[in-house]
Amino acid sequence: MLVHAGVDRYALADRVVLLPTSMAERLEARYARMWARVRRLLVDVRRCEQALLLQGFEEEVEDRWAQRLPWHVPEEASAGEPEEGLHTAVPAPELRWLSALVEVHEGAPSHAALEAVLPCLEDDGRFGFEAALALTRWRVWPRARRSRVDTTRIARLARAAFARFPAQGARAAVAWVRATGQAPEVDLLRALREGLRHPDADVCFECALCLEDEDGLLDAVESEDLARAAEARRALAARGSVRLLERMASRGDADFALDVLRRLPAQAPPGALSALFAVSGRVEGGLAEALHGWARGRPFAELSPEERALWADWALARLARLSAEDALRFLEWAAAAPGADRVEETRAFVSAVSESLAREPPSLRASRFQDAAFCRFLTLADEEDALRLRTWSREAPCTALLLEAVLSLPSRLRWGDALAPGQGARLLMALWTGEGRERLLAPLAKAVRAWSGGSQEAVFIDAVWRRFQQHPDERADLLATFTPWRAALWERQQAAEPDAVVCFQAWWPVDAPERLPERVEALVRQAPPEDLSRRLAPVWKAAEVRVAAWPRATSLAVSHAAAVLSGAVRQGVDALELDAERFLAWFPSFRERVGAASPTSSERSDSRDFLEAIEVDVRLIREHLERRREREEQAREAELRRTVEASRQRDLERQRALLARQVEASPPAHAVEVAPLVLLNPRGPVQPLDLEVCFPEARLRTLLDYTRLLKVMSANNDVMAVFEAHGLSVATWTSEATAWGALLVRRPELALRFGALFQGPWA
Repeated sequence: MLVHAGVDRYALADRVVLLPTSMAERLEARYARMWARVRRLLVDVRRCEQALLLQGFEEEVEDRWAQRLPWHVPEEASAGEPEEGLHTAVPAPELRWLSALVEVHEGAPSHAALEAVLPCLEDDGRFGFEAALALTRWRVWPRARRSRVDTTRIARLARAAFARFPAQGARAAVAWVRATGQAPEVDLLRALREGLRHPDADVCFECALCLEDEDGLLDAVESEDLARAAEARRALAARGSVRLLERMASRGDADFALDVLRRLPAQAPPGALSALFAVSGRVEGGLAEALHGWARGRPFAELSPEERALWADWALARLARLSAEDALRFLEWAAAAPGADRVEETRAFVSAVSESLAREPPSLRASRFQDAAFCRFLTLADEEDALRLRTWSREAPCTALLLEAVLSLPSRLRWGDALAPGQGARLLMALWTGEGRERLLAPLAKAVRAWSGGSQEAVFIDAVWRRFQQHPDERADLLATFTPWRAALWERQQAAEPDAVVCFQAWWPVDAPERLPERVEALVRQAPPEDLSRRLAPVWKAAEVRVAAWPRATSLAVSHAAAVLSGAVRQGVDALELDAERFLAWFPSFRERVGAASPTSSERSDSRDFLEAIEVDVRLIREHLERRREREEQAREAELRRTVEASRQRDLERQRALLARQVEASPPAHAVEVAPLVLLNPRGPVQPLDLEVCFPEARLRTLLDYTRLLKVMSANNDVMAVFEAHGLSVATWTSEATAWGALLVRRPELALRFGALFQGPWA
């Protein structure tokens, strides 16, 4: 107190002697009150000391407080006010440390207790030694290491404790080995070996852990202390103890196996897998989660053939009876390496997934389809698995999710398996086949619309195209379901079949009715004129079939064809006149059917029926044909006139020449011998036009009279005799022949009959 008041320490003795007796007694009383509180603290220290390893904490705490008191000369405090030092709200640090050390020794310290013990390591006395021994106990050391304790400080304290406290030599050696992680020195090694025979079972176990003594650890494997037994199993598993594995295989339970798996190295010793699978077959859940966590430490493809065979047998016998979640997890591990599809044992995991999925209810099974491991299952699925997938695809909870998984298979595989696109297409066609396909159409169409396959889409389109070719009865469903791929399928159709008519006839019956205008336009647009007639015939046939249900779409298709036909006819393609005539005759009935039909709901948005556009083409075709007939009639009449006029001129010339020759060569009248006159009649039937009286006042009144005279003149050499027989002279013949020539020019039908009658047979 005097020093605290500023008295020089060399003058303390004299100053104390000079203190008044009353003052000395008062100061001694105050010090005694404070020391009384220290003695009460020592009672708690003595109680804590009983649970600690080292002794002498009471004396050390007493020495500490003897050096610490008095801090200062406090004022006289009231009776209710706490005094400075021991009984304030904050307890003395020594008591807090000792309480924390006791809690740490018990093996399950709280975080606060660990934090309270760490400062003790800074002490060079018993607190530091006790803290080093407490923190390195096997129950506490893992947590202490995570708290980043100063291992160098612990090793130094452990070495000092080993030398100062021989009774705790085994524990001090354990602390040094734990802190350094090195092989113990000779004296420490001797202490550890002696510790194996220590009466305290915990000390024996600590020494066995540090020495990795198999016998000592095996003694603790089935200890009643479950924590000690678990730590022993983990320690033996870490060193690959065959004796531990044999014991586990014979009578180990789930906890036994879980402890082993926590430390068992990935490169398992011989017999490890068999022992683990033996326990797996006895316990609920088959240790699936723990086995998977341990197995992931080593790729399946790197295992030896014997190990892979054991895994395959376990997958078929045990994994197949577990949940699909477990089976998928193991499949992802077994098939993760490149080329896993070529590893025979991988098939066992695929079969296990298939079996486990088949046992689950549809709703739970559907939830598995979004798992990334299920994509790997799809990639490796064979024909038998495809049959199960087809069955699941018909179940309402599974349909949409399974179709989505199959379509997105190429993009969902993180490892970029080259088999995925082709496998996805094969599985899609496997789902498509078989009974109940109608349940897939709507969900599959929705999935196709929502999916964007990118570069992998072509593989699926090729599969659909092959199905389209091989199964004509499914074409309507294929086009309706895979609507976004219709253009690509149409391109493949055109590439496979160069004949546009064959393509059209294959597609229009199965394509969507509203697509008929598009197909007709593709068929007739830019068609060669010489092939247009062949292309138009199936258009009219398709229109007949579609018009009742889809009048507006069908009329639009007919409008496309009519426009092309009209343009070709008006361009002078003579070969299409017969098609134009047939179209003109067919169109009125088609127009009536369009007017009588009710448009579908999808057609009501378009108010037009396109009949007006067709009628424009009909009018243009009809006008063109009429003008052409007029021109042909005029040309025919002109040609007939030329023919008749030429014939008449030839007859006149021939008659004049014959008459002149007869006159010149005529002998005297007494020498002429009249040859008998040849008379002719037509062999064929006489028509009313032949007997029509055209010139009532003439000698040659009918066409038959005129034609007969010409035939008789051609058959007899004596023209004058013919004239005389018919009551004609040269002058009258000339006038009547001119009149008949003019009449034949005016009446083409009469000219035609004249030609036929004159050229026909006569008798």
